[in-house]
Amino acid sequence: MKDIIDTRFKFEYENDSTASYLVLTMASDEDILEYQMGMIDNNNCLGILDLDARYKNDEVKLYYNITSKLVLSQFLQRKKLSKMEFIDILRGITYVLLESREYFLYDKSFLIHEDYIYIDPSTLEIGMVYLPIEFEKDINQSFKDFLVNLIISLAKIDEKSSGNYIQRILNYIKKDIFSIYDFHKMLNEIRKNEFTVMSKEQNIQQCNSQDSNIKDYFNNKDICLKHDYQGKNEKGHILQKELNIIGSLKNNDDQLSKNTVKKRYKPKYIFIAVLTQVLIIVALIFSLDSIKSLAGGGFSTYGGITLIVAAVDVMLFRYLFKKENMEEVEIIKNINMSKKEIINSKELNYCDKEYEAAAVDCNMIEDKSLSINETVVLDEQEEELPYLQRINNGIIEKVSITKSNFIIGRLGNYVDYLIENNVIGRTHAEILCREKQYFIRDLNSKNGTFLNRVRLKSNVEYKIDNGDNIEFANIKYTFINEL
Repeated sequence: MKDIIDTRFKFEYENDSTASYLVLTMASDEDILEYQMGMIDNNNCLGILDLDARYKNDEVKLYYNITSKLVLSQFLQRKKLSKMEFIDILRGITYVLLESREYFLYDKSFLIHEDYIYIDPSTLEIGMVYLPIEFEKDINQSFKDFLVNLIISLAKIDEKSSGNYIQRILNYIKKDIFSIYDFHKMLNEIRKNEFTVMSKEQNIQQCNSQDSNIKDYFNNKDICLKHDYQGKNEKGHILQKELNIIGSLKNNDDQLSKNTVKKRYKPKYIFIAVLTQVLIIVALIFSLDSIKSLAGGGFSTYGGITLIVAAVDVMLFRYLFKKENMEEVEIIKNINMSKKEIINSKELNYCDKEYEAAAVDCNMIEDKSLSINETVVLDEQEEELPYLQRINNGIIEKVSITKSNFIIGRLGNYVDYLIENNVIGRTHAEILCREKQYFIRDLNSKNGTFLNRVRLKSNVEYKIDNGDNIEFANIKYTFINEL
């Protein structure tokens, strides 16, 4: 399939100041279906890459926007997929193929190959290349071949995932009658079952005690402080203190979950009551002159106003301080030692011989083989790896190139070096090593990668040497390779 595509079309990459493009070039005698171009342009066709046709001489160039996306084959080289992730990728592809019919597009006109399917590494959203031309092929066979290659050769799937769903997919592929629609339904069923299993597991986990770490600590057979030891020196006092604390915690262990529940009025109603009293007082102060002018400001006048204010307060308090306006508050009993202190107490490591009585079966001693008079031989110093160097506010930052495929970006769980800056793409660029030579390529970043102030074409490898200036968007580094 790929050989036919590469023979009939030419692929290259281009970029401008805001986007990266996959450019497909075909002969001008290819019949472009303009109505399909219009459908894609005027509708939000989920999962289909935006494209634009440009005519030049005897050629037609189709520009596909692949900004911030990776080729599926490249993505799978580094990413180990969970069951849900693998299923969601397949569902994304089958959804695009089925949904395209709603826009009068041909499913056989999609390029079903891992080198022409794109993916957003942060969301796993699929972007597929669509050819708006008459393109004859068996879509079912092409999709089956793609699935087999994906499962057998490309995808790294987490083996801990439950259920034999991979075998179920392979068995369906072997069927004489293959339907993408039925395959999509099967994927939805697998995902639904997995979601149900995950929900049950989460419910079980939520039933565990919040203080399980503390209880595990007390039940851990590796605790080596088993016997009381009363020493006169400083270490002895520390050990005795820790033993007393642990004994105290054991006695109070049951109290951790026995908290007192009390009722109180909700804070907002208390606030309203206080605010109302303040406003009444302020109003009375500013109304003193007016009150005095009423009937000469006599006792009856002040008494009447007092009764009115009191009546208003009674009505207000009855409304605010009803039982319905109360809430339950859990009062946690105070224990003299925090959980953090309990956990940190595990780190005590009394390994002197004089404390062996207090440290029965102590597994904390990491190495007894070294004598105090022995000289430790250091390993030979490894050759320094090439690195990127940046001077930021007078501080020199070094980023060692530790892999033959070293990715820079801001997608924390995928890249090798994280740059937390929004001008950087999720997977911005990649530094490659082959036969002790180093290369760099831009990974369809929006703001580009620059080598010695020249913007690089996306997905094209450029050799880099010691002292070269590299910019990821506007963040500058120097490549150092002194080997």
